[in-house]
Amino acid sequence: MKKTSLATGLITMAAFLLPLGAVADHHEEAAAPPPLTEVWIVVPKAGMEAEFTAAATANLKYRAEQGDSRSWQAYRVALGENIRIVQFRACCFDWADQDAYEAEIAEKGLTQHWNETVHQYVDHYHHYLERMDAANSHWPDGEGDGPYFGATTWKVKQGAGPASDEARKKMSQFGIESGWDGNWLWLSRIGGTPETSIVSSFASFADMAPPEQTFYAKMVEAMGEEETAQLFADFASGFSESSYTIWKHDTAMSMPDNE
Repeated sequence: MKKTSLATGLITMAAFLLPLGAVADHHEEAAAPPPLTEVWIVVPKAGMEAEFTAAATANLKYRAEQGDSRSWQAYRVALGENIRIVQFRACCFDWADQDAYEAEIAEKGLTQHWNETVHQYVDHYHHYLERMDAANSHWPDGEGDGPYFGATTWKVKQGAGPASDEARKKMSQFGIESGWDGNWLWLSRIGGTPETSIVSSFASFADMAPPEQTFYAKMVEAMGEEETAQLFADFASGFSESSYTIWKHDTAMSMPDNE
């Protein structure tokens, strides 16, 4: 059966989305995982993509051999604005864990190895943390393997009030309680321009086809046109622009799962 994510519903109606980590359905688990993910966006130099891939793959293998406590997963742009971008992600941890990890990579020389072997092929980097909103996400076990991940990212409007976030929560809870098919994960960026993202996992491009009934239409059935329209308007009020990217998990350049 084709899965239809909450994200697909939001895109269709609002016109505006690794593995992303082991994120289980919070309604089925007693406790959500720690909320933070470390994210590196790396852009290889033009014409040096093959050299970068070989060096980065060797670095990830070296990290595994050295006992890196984080399982770094690589993602490439399948559809989006810059297909040279590579994204490395490691999840899930708390703030204090980041201090411990900074000490670990220094002790094991992991950054030094990257700088000596991979950095020469890199044009530029972006480094962020992302915070997961587990309470309003829906990521059942066995439904987040990809290999494709569709992500809609909204830039947060300066001075935006609480209405957008409250609408996001209401729509998410409606999706969870009504049994909307598929999976979705809400993330907010820490560092750089404030952004909110919703991500869904897909097994294929066919899996991404819009549903016969949109999420908006399902909400209208339950609460009426006026209330639904206002909820979507409130959600949109918090953002200035958006973009949609489909990422593909690059298992060859990823580390083994530590769990």
